[in-house]
Amino acid sequence: MTTSSKNTLAALALLAFTSPLIAQNAAPSSESLSRGQTVYMQVCFACHQPTGLGLPGMFPPLAGSDWTAAKKPDRLIRMVLHGFTGPITINGKPFATPAPLMPPQGSALSDTQIADVLTFVRDTFGNKASAVTPDEVKAIREAEKARAAMWTEAELQKIPVE
Repeated sequence: MTTSSKNTLAALALLAFTSPLIAQNAAPSSESLSRGQTVYMQVCFACHQPTGLGLPGMFPPLAGSDWTAAKKPDRLIRMVLHGFTGPITINGKPFATPAPLMPPQGSALSDTQIADVLTFVRDTFGNKASAVTPDEVKAIREAEKARAAMWTEAELQKIPVE
């Protein structure tokens, strides 16, 4: 094997190792953002509003939220799949509401739709977090397939996002 062939193989091995990491941290595609905006306007905007600011005292904001900006989207994926109930702390401040729940969307939305809408939310309303992939959603959907209950803040806080 020539030195050139060895270098090519080494480069291919490095690319195969790093490409999933690059893809995970890649900027969202315009197609994903567009599809995500469509899902958002069909499913999410009534509560979280077209601005992502929510409704004070009723529905929490997505704009500038530490939940939305987390390095990994694992908690958000779970919230969309199974829903959320109870009070929540956003940016260190309690957000209590008389209607403390987000309905589950896992049976209504595909992995791609969930990835797209979360990518849209994580890249809009002043947020600048990484894209979410359908594979990430699929993995969490599979890992949590036995779950029937909505998530609570205490449960979600146990899931690492760094």
